[in-house]
Amino acid sequence: MPRMNLRTNGSEERPVPSVVLIVEDNAIIAMNTESLLLDLGVADVRSASSVTDALALMDEVDFQFAILDLRLSEDETSLPVAERLLKAGTPFVFATGFGEEADMPAGFSHAPILKKPYGFEDLSRVLRG
Repeated sequence: MPRMNLRTNGSEERPVPSVVLIVEDNAIIAMNTESLLLDLGVADVRSASSVTDALALMDEVDFQFAILDLRLSEDETSLPVAERLLKAGTPFVFATGFGEEADMPAGFSHAPILKKPYGFEDLSRVLRG
């Protein structure tokens, strides 16, 4: 399938990020998200299922965008990853089944939310935003 660029308005093209990080503990959601991102034209998608794995990937790869499952398990959230992305100036969204009603921690109330379940159009929209 040919790769495509997303449009922000009628004449200005904004290319999709080349390298995207997915932090998601559900393997099926991570694989589906990776497939959708590749269909949208992302060249390199990396996945991590824990904060430790995500931070290790961030030591190796310069990500341009990230999709973070807010709650990775009962004991772990993706907030340490979000903090590091914020410091690096890397855009990200939180993915959650709670949508806009998610109880966002202090300092992250401004972060965009991608409501689960999400699909191609939802990812297209967040990559443009």
